[in-house]
Amino acid sequence: MKKLVILLIFGLLPMFTVQAQFAKPLKKRSANCWNTSPFSIGITGSFAANDMFYTAVNKSALAPYLAPTGGLAMEWSTMNWVSVGLDVSYAMRGTHEAFATEFLTNYSSTDIARVDYVLDLNGIEVRIPITYYIGYGENLRPYVFVAPRVGIWLNGKAKWERFYDKDSFPPLAYETELTQSMIKPYDLSVVGGVGLCCRTMVGHSRLFLKFDLSYGMSVLSNFSKSEVEETAVFLGWGDIAHETLGLRYLRNVEARLTVLLPFRKHLKDACSMKQNSKY
Repeated sequence: MKKLVILLIFGLLPMFTVQAQFAKPLKKRSANCWNTSPFSIGITGSFAANDMFYTAVNKSALAPYLAPTGGLAMEWSTMNWVSVGLDVSYAMRGTHEAFATEFLTNYSSTDIARVDYVLDLNGIEVRIPITYYIGYGENLRPYVFVAPRVGIWLNGKAKWERFYDKDSFPPLAYETELTQSMIKPYDLSVVGGVGLCCRTMVGHSRLFLKFDLSYGMSVLSNFSKSEVEETAVFLGWGDIAHETLGLRYLRNVEARLTVLLPFRKHLKDACSMKQNSKY
């Protein structure tokens, strides 16, 4: 009886070997399934070239207002290629505009009035980026994103200076703290851009590094209610009375770096335990 059992085992063993050789291979893990939770948290920061777009003025000399932002970032991957994020940052925005206009001083001569205007804005911004990741790279993936952005202005100041080439009139300058009569207290913008996400390891911690370039612009004019109703005077363009105030929009080109730490999955199978011990 023992001999029969031994012969039976040795007879069936090759069949198991052949079956194992033709077993369906394990699926390769996608780039967003690196044994991590779909939720990540980290920090984000950017450096932007900002300015204001005025619909009633088309002769201003642009001098980009350069300023940083910094704050916290969160991201939730809903699928292997789509994620929804939340960024809360302290942001510095503003504009630097210069304007010149020629006018008659008498019947035979003219002068040029020049205005230099700087608006500093400090506030809290909230972005909700919706990101589409391209491809299934193991450690590097490009992406595109679009994000609504809401800014709440906390403080700031305006600096305004007017002078004349031929000193026809005395120069005038002022600097004042930001008030609600100078700008709408909030901003609503849409931001879109492209970027690259890199997976890296720091010790036993897995990190995602994201770098992107974006363009954003307000969808609502940020002139204050007082300026629109003409109960407050906008002194941005010297002593020329324009027929209309027009509209004013914040816009910016921005380079952003985000570092995300994904939460680990606590998997219990032997293979996962082995892989987790490696990372």
